[in-house]
Amino acid sequence: MGRVAPGAAIPTRNGGAMAEKILIVEGAHNPLGKTREALATRFDCTFAVGVEEGAQAAREGGPFAVIVADYKQPKKDGASFLARMRELHPKTVRLLLTVYAELDAGLAAQSDNLIFRFVMKPLSPDMLARHLEAALAQYRLENAEAAFVQDTLRGAVQALTEVLNLANPAAFGRSMRIRGLVQRLSKAADIPRLWEVDMAAMLSHVGCVSLPAAILDKLTRGRDLDPAERRLFESHPTLGAALLANIPRMEPVAQIIGAQLKPLADNPPLGAQALRVALDYDLLANKGLTSGAIFSRMRGTRGIYATQLLDALESVIPPDEGYVRRRVNIRELKENMQLDEDIVSVDGMLLLAKGSELNETNIYRLIETKQSFDIVEPVAVLIPTHAA
Repeated sequence: MGRVAPGAAIPTRNGGAMAEKILIVEGAHNPLGKTREALATRFDCTFAVGVEEGAQAAREGGPFAVIVADYKQPKKDGASFLARMRELHPKTVRLLLTVYAELDAGLAAQSDNLIFRFVMKPLSPDMLARHLEAALAQYRLENAEAAFVQDTLRGAVQALTEVLNLANPAAFGRSMRIRGLVQRLSKAADIPRLWEVDMAAMLSHVGCVSLPAAILDKLTRGRDLDPAERRLFESHPTLGAALLANIPRMEPVAQIIGAQLKPLADNPPLGAQALRVALDYDLLANKGLTSGAIFSRMRGTRGIYATQLLDALESVIPPDEGYVRRRVNIRELKENMQLDEDIVSVDGMLLLAKGSELNETNIYRLIETKQSFDIVEPVAVLIPTHAA
């Protein structure tokens, strides 16, 4: 297995830097030979011989924008190899090199959407380069569309969180705290499809839009709910999932939200398991327990939390470092401070609930709100001792 022209980025024909990498998996009996040198002047290529080397290169040198494979390989045909690559690296564009005798295999692979296109050999280095340029263009197009969809979804999520903030500021404040915990937990646990889990955390309490604000206020203050209040509160995941279920491509997020309170025995999605860990940590923290006491209690509860997720969260929570309480003005608020009292306007409108963790978004919102409404200042905040 060999990398052509390693080190500096390979210049494109217009002089820019080619960031996208290409993996070419040759068959043992039909190497590209001098074509390698021609391709190296135009693309950032990694070459491998045989599917085993190809799999190793994809694992250790990726991600690759394009993967090219000869159909004829010593142990497994190139189409089967590309099928595996599609499972492991779905964003990669795939090309299959065939000879005339393998035409039917190329047609079958293309009709099954296994590959972007198949390329007949023999062909000149210039012709192969054109196919690679087309594959790179397809890669950019598909990733641009994916980015557009993700940005659109984030816009929809932002709109829903704004509605939640207006309807139930306490629920909004809790969802922002939960999001911060889930982000740290998910990165530590290497949870895949992180954006879905992040959106689910942001919208974890969207079903609370119709709940009495007093219920979330009790939870934020660490007080227990009575049986009727608890039944009402525990209905919010189902309502939240129903609100999102009909939004295109939000189905996985809806599933996570709907399953956020389910035990492990019900086999909830991994994102829902992470959300449950963060939710219950926050609930116990609001009761005044130290982080050590919280994890001790959570580990003593069987069948609710995945051990690896508890380990991941504990690894990113500072050990019982404590907080310093201060009173500050709105323009002195900083990220990672935690409100120790509600922020309200002078006429009593709740703007951000006690217990909310401050971040760039809600600080900016408060500063903007201050231009239109008089806000009661100063406000009490808790500052981690290491930042005080």
